[in-house]
Amino acid sequence: AGVDLRRAPGTVPVRAAIAGGREFVATATIAELPKPEVAFSIPESLGGDTPAAQRTLLATLANENALLARLWTNPRVLWREPFRFPVADAAVTDGYGYLRATGAVSLAHKGTDFRAPVGTPVYAMNRGVVRLVRAFRNYGTTVVIDHGTGIQTLYMHLSRAYVSPGELVLPGRLIARSGETGYALGPHLHVSVRIGGISVDPERFLALTRSAFGLPSEGRVVQ
Repeated sequence: AGVDLRRAPGTVPVRAAIAGGREFVATATIAELPKPEVAFSIPESLGGDTPAAQRTLLATLANENALLARLWTNPRVLWREPFRFPVADAAVTDGYGYLRATGAVSLAHKGTDFRAPVGTPVYAMNRGVVRLVRAFRNYGTTVVIDHGTGIQTLYMHLSRAYVSPGELVLPGRLIARSGETGYALGPHLHVSVRIGGISVDPERFLALTRSAFGLPSEGRVVQ
């Protein structure tokens, strides 16, 4: 289950149906996530740091997010292995959850950025079905893979894609190459993980899924 960044801290009841007619009941605590604000610029290719560009950014982001929210997800689990990093020698350059201030606009960074010069191979994080391959104004060339039960991985700012909607991909399949398309201030790979339409921290998601398979968390480098 995913918890939205805007969810207030506190406790919530958790109920889950288990095979055989049993039910799991517990209480989960939602902790507050610090969200520092960092000044950010709008690329000149998207209008620069002007009020008009800020308004356009908000409007087009709303449209892009609405389209992504409508993507169908298979109710069945499509993956059988732990999730993996989307690039080799993964180095995180920007983390999840902080706020990017662009003038009067403040946007949460709902994903993880990986160091990836243009043309870096991008791999499927797990087995799933491609639901979208599209060039967006802000997210750039984007691939979305549905892993079932509401779990989707999104790969953004790509230079090119090698897959098509409806295609089944296996873990580690080469699906694209990184780039700097859309709202990008330099080459990198942005990855988002959504659970039931809610963006969660990709690094914590990777650690939790590996833990479910009895594996240690993979190491990573922040630069």
